[in-house]
Amino acid sequence: MSAALWEGDIFAGKYRVDKVLGQGGMGMVLGAHHLGLDEPVAIKVLLPAMLEIPGMVERFLREAKAAAKIKNEHVARVTDVDALPSGVPYIVMELLDGLALAALCKQKQR
Repeated sequence: MSAALWEGDIFAGKYRVDKVLGQGGMGMVLGAHHLGLDEPVAIKVLLPAMLEIPGMVERFLREAKAAAKIKNEHVARVTDVDALPSGVPYIVMELLDGLALAALCKQKQR
């Protein structure tokens, strides 16, 4: 895995990685479990290659702060933001149950 996190890994002493939910050009989203709260979470991790792009970490952290300020039932709640020991930042969000937009659109076309 690009972010140096593997299924079963525990990091920050409280998150266990379950699986990769998706990956794009800038980051990946992991399905994980908050061990202390016994709750599923989604963790967005910036890809290590993005650390080389000036301003990318700051942009990622601005995204986390902006998302944390949104209080709406249609937006995943941000619960944590930090960085792995390697310096790769991550955002922890509630894991929403449902279909991805692309899957929903495909379903509607049938």
